[in-house]
Amino acid sequence: MTSLDFTASGGSLAMRLALPVFAAALFLSAFLLFSVQPMFAKLVLPILGGAPSVWSVAMVFFQAVLLAGYAYAHGLARLRSTRLAAFIHLALMGAAFLALPIALAPMAQTPPEQGEAVWLIGVFALSVGLPFFAVSANGPLLQAWFARSGHHQARDPYFLYGASNIGSFAALIAYPLAIEPLLTLGAQSRGWSAGFALLGVAIAACAAVAASAGGDAGMRADARSAADAPAPTLGRRFAWIALAAVPSGLLVSVTAHISTNVAAAPLLWVAPLALFLATFVLVFRERPLVSDATLSAAQIVFVGAAAAQFVMGSNGFWPTLVIHLGLFFVSAMACHSALYARRPQAARLTEFYMLMSLGGVVGGVFCGLLAPHLFSTVVEYPLLIVAALFCSAPALAAFAGGAPDGPLLPQGRAGQAGVLAGALAIVATQFLAPQSAAGLGLVAFGAFALCLRAPRRAALLALAAGLVAAVSFAAFSPARSYRSFFGVHKIAELFGEY
Repeated sequence: MTSLDFTASGGSLAMRLALPVFAAALFLSAFLLFSVQPMFAKLVLPILGGAPSVWSVAMVFFQAVLLAGYAYAHGLARLRSTRLAAFIHLALMGAAFLALPIALAPMAQTPPEQGEAVWLIGVFALSVGLPFFAVSANGPLLQAWFARSGHHQARDPYFLYGASNIGSFAALIAYPLAIEPLLTLGAQSRGWSAGFALLGVAIAACAAVAASAGGDAGMRADARSAADAPAPTLGRRFAWIALAAVPSGLLVSVTAHISTNVAAAPLLWVAPLALFLATFVLVFRERPLVSDATLSAAQIVFVGAAAAQFVMGSNGFWPTLVIHLGLFFVSAMACHSALYARRPQAARLTEFYMLMSLGGVVGGVFCGLLAPHLFSTVVEYPLLIVAALFCSAPALAAFAGGAPDGPLLPQGRAGQAGVLAGALAIVATQFLAPQSAAGLGLVAFGAFALCLRAPRRAALLALAAGLVAAVSFAAFSPARSYRSFFGVHKIAELFGEY
């Protein structure tokens, strides 16, 4: 009997090995996935002078490739044979290995005078696209294989997603503290290549364990389970996309806000991304560490602090950073908590992750590519703060019935009219003076809170949303600003004698 032959009496050994083998592979995959992002961004930054939009475009690119990887994993997981799926994926890993070590594509040496965002996406695609795509598929694919392994925890494998994000979090913390100060970019690239080769071995081990433990039989049973279970409703699928889009957009917008209005420090974007990953670790588990009620209360507190900071102006680097990162963290955690509550059974795991990734792309594209052309300031940031308030569990319970299968739209004509009024106020702020915009925002959202006939907490959420929207629009004066790839530019008219 070979070391990977777990049939008959060796089956129990496969069960004992399944969880540590899969956890190790997912940790390494996530570590590589999120260590390559700051490493390659550092390669690109000098070319465009460290513009804040480089961070935004980088995140949009990585989110888009992640979606492609999740779609590929969804298709691969539908194959009936674990061995065939493993062969295809390991062949892709081998092709990606031939593209290593990671280095800038030749086109990166001559940036254009216009269309920097599209050019930058091309640089990312040619330089790191294939290896990142190969690694990005591992999260949902390995979880799907584990779900069919027969392990006693295989029926609800979503905890592995939280565990894999520990690897992502570790990479983002290790990069600025240890990797970047101690290793040259060349050494980092060679080290990443070695880790990629080790990951290929780990994936082969996962496939062997899953197949020997009954993975093919699990695939057939899983296919029957998916066929017998009712398909997720259109509303539930929309909820997966929307609840992922809001925190993803917040990630891009809070990074742009901090880089533009607080400090354009190198690698400052690592902090929001690390917090974003930490929310998955804290939420994707059987017993969340923080209750929905606590998250809702924390959201309101941070919204009030941000509103006060918008009105009074900056009060120092660290207080401003703590307020906005704290607001982002609790908002993203509230959205991901609602998303986890709406997860499907394991048979539809890869579809869930694919649509969740689609939501991430929607949020990232809106903030990273569309918003700079739609708005003259970083106005998408307060808009997403408002959206996150309505994605919290108490708000969903008040406005949308709160059921995991229920719609996310507000119930009744009054609630829908309130949302429409708020949307019109948001659009109007781009064409009104700050004082008029603030007044209109308060009136619209105040009327929203009064006409909903909702519980008191829902009214407080609506009022908090109105407050942050109003003061944010008043603080960001569109009439005196314009926006380009390199940031927000404000124009001041000086009067008097020279």
